[in-house]
Amino acid sequence: AMYLADACCIAKAYVTAGIARGVQLGKGPGPVVHTGFPNSFKSFPTIALASGSASTPAFPPMQSYSSAKSSSSSLSAVTLGRILPIVETVEWIEKLTSTPGVEDVQLRFKDTSDYATILDRIKRAQTLCKAKGVRLWINDHWKAAIEAGDCFGVHLGQEDLASCVEAGGLELISSAGLAFGVSTHSYSELAACLGVKPSYISLGPVFATSSKDVKFHPQGLETVRQWRSLIPPDIPLVAIGGIGNADVARVVRAAGAECAAVIGAVTKADDVSQAVKDLNDAMS
Repeated sequence: AMYLADACCIAKAYVTAGIARGVQLGKGPGPVVHTGFPNSFKSFPTIALASGSASTPAFPPMQSYSSAKSSSSSLSAVTLGRILPIVETVEWIEKLTSTPGVEDVQLRFKDTSDYATILDRIKRAQTLCKAKGVRLWINDHWKAAIEAGDCFGVHLGQEDLASCVEAGGLELISSAGLAFGVSTHSYSELAACLGVKPSYISLGPVFATSSKDVKFHPQGLETVRQWRSLIPPDIPLVAIGGIGNADVARVVRAAGAECAAVIGAVTKADDVSQAVKDLNDAMS
């Protein structure tokens, strides 16, 4: 079954694509062409989360590794790494910042909600990242990321995105110059995400995962392909969930994802450096 909000997004995309391909008959408009299932970002709708906002806050643009190597490379956009390791401790941040091939790392907090503790970890992690030239992303805790200073970006899930919008957080994140990544799991969430115009968009879980309790079923590779066609090509697509090794990363890359967010593929590896190299090669 499909949720009503998702059905509305698909219907809007279908009608928009049909109107765009309509041919005028006589003096009146032409009929709406019956196209297939929506497969282009040009017709997919966006949803404005903040109805009273005069404009959408601007976030630093990013480009994928593959785009950076192509003729469409942007001189103004930062290149997102091919993998995005997600860890929970400063000790892992220290290890990964010294690992060749790690360009981005995300810090999340599953064991505490204490603001002072979170702020302290962010500051210590950022000191390590800054010294090694690694970009630090903070999961969910955007206020602490802003206060800590020098973080590269913030990643929010949909629930945290909604509360952030209500608190005026998008403007604050933008004013702080932070990059912005958002998770998506459904068509309506994708439409809302596109309305925010983030630095990257994440889809998950692609495969079953035990690293986080999620209410969504595995998306599968076909959804990865759909997302890549429904997202403008200048916004990188990050896949997350169940990408446990380089072989899995390779099929995710073939489906259209340009970056793989990984946890156990790195933290449970016998040889972290080799795992990072293999994952980067798979996502090239």
